[in-house]
Amino acid sequence: MRMVVAEGPLLERILDSTFPVWHEGLTHRAYSQWNAAQLRTPWGRERLARFALLDDHDTYVASAKRYRHDVTIDGRQGWMCGIGAVFTPPGHRGKGHAAMLIQRMLDEARAEGALVAGLFSEIGAPYYERLGFTAVPMDEVTVGVVGKAGAPAMLVRAGVEGDYTAICALHAARSEGAGFALRRDRHALHYAVSKKRLFAGLSPPGTRQFEFFVAEEGYTAAAYAVFSQNQHGWTLEEAGDRDPAGARLGGMLQVLVAREPSHRPPLIRAWWPRSFPVPPQLMLSRRTDPKDIFMVRALSAVRLPMNADEVFYWRSDYF
Repeated sequence: MRMVVAEGPLLERILDSTFPVWHEGLTHRAYSQWNAAQLRTPWGRERLARFALLDDHDTYVASAKRYRHDVTIDGRQGWMCGIGAVFTPPGHRGKGHAAMLIQRMLDEARAEGALVAGLFSEIGAPYYERLGFTAVPMDEVTVGVVGKAGAPAMLVRAGVEGDYTAICALHAARSEGAGFALRRDRHALHYAVSKKRLFAGLSPPGTRQFEFFVAEEGYTAAAYAVFSQNQHGWTLEEAGDRDPAGARLGGMLQVLVAREPSHRPPLIRAWWPRSFPVPPQLMLSRRTDPKDIFMVRALSAVRLPMNADEVFYWRSDYF
């Protein structure tokens, strides 16, 4: 068995195999375009790759993505080997191929100096616990917007790439002191926004929408919010606010909800970091564990986060 970077015809075979599992309503062509476009972003070119495990006949028997996320964990700065889209073709299941591929990816990441490995499990915790991963609790909540007679008198505009530096600074300030958090530069933010925007744009017309808004102060983004929308409601992908109480963010959500006063307020769900303030205009309710379980494994001498109070992580950075 050997592990290789999946490119060219091999990558297309993997996309053909994984399409039925992860297309989420995209056409086959759009699914291929979406994956290819992620690799063309500045962050994706340097930080994202798909690997395949080949048998002695050069038949691919398992595949997975690897992300290189900059992180702070246990007071140390370094990088996390993110593992996603783990897949074994039906004819090769039950033989340990996926576990072998993951272990080889972890061995390589450890040799390259990764502090930790992380993944999001769609199949529960037991399988990955056997591979040394530990579940990290996070909060998914419903975000309620307190009603107001008319929209707040504040300017909310579409976010642009020129806002990324200020937004990264907001993220750094809010996540400072967390036991585990991503460290994001403008390329990482560009990737996160582009991935969601491309997914909405390639989806069938009318099924999904992506929105990115900022409120500014002195021509600089002082608060922002990123949303995905579908027939089930809104997902607050990520947000930030320079105001210690989060009042600008709360006002922004009041403005956005007031755009369609004749409609019922949308259902808004979010992964809400516990250290992030709840704005006075918002109420959080219906706390649940996310369906996709965040799991980590130490690749160095670091203490892993054991409760949701230690983790600063938005839905936008799901992989």
